[in-house]
Amino acid sequence: MSSQADSSSVQSSTQDDDDWTAVTDSGERRKIQNRIAQRKFRDKVRQQKEDAERAAENERQAAGTYRAPNPEEVDTETESGLPWGSISLGHIIRTGRAKEQSSRETSLYAAASKAGGSSRLGLHLIDEYARGHPAWAAWRARVHPSQVLPSM
Repeated sequence: MSSQADSSSVQSSTQDDDDWTAVTDSGERRKIQNRIAQRKFRDKVRQQKEDAERAAENERQAAGTYRAPNPEEVDTETESGLPWGSISLGHIIRTGRAKEQSSRETSLYAAASKAGGSSRLGLHLIDEYARGHPAWAAWRARVHPSQVLPSM
């Protein structure tokens, strides 16, 4: 209880010292404002440091929670008991990862087309346009580009 009373008295005296509105001397006012700014800066740096430490600790703890096995890590032994064998977990993991990758690429293309950004799909469309350009047609036909008229 006494520590709370001490901290509250320190806080109230600090607030009294930080009231620069009644100070008429510009030098003294500047000192008070600088003290306030330094305190805010130290608090901000302390908060950022605590946040970074907390995030690092959370990441460290989350790293060991779950990791999907690689297909090579499973199916090292054959299951006994069934005459036809058992389900291949390696195959299931490989198939799941392939579908996940395909889904990720599809969503990347969809996001890029909505945003109008560059993606592999965008590069593919540019490539298609370039192949339809007269210069590309001339190269395929081994004709000098000046002999080909633009088709527009």
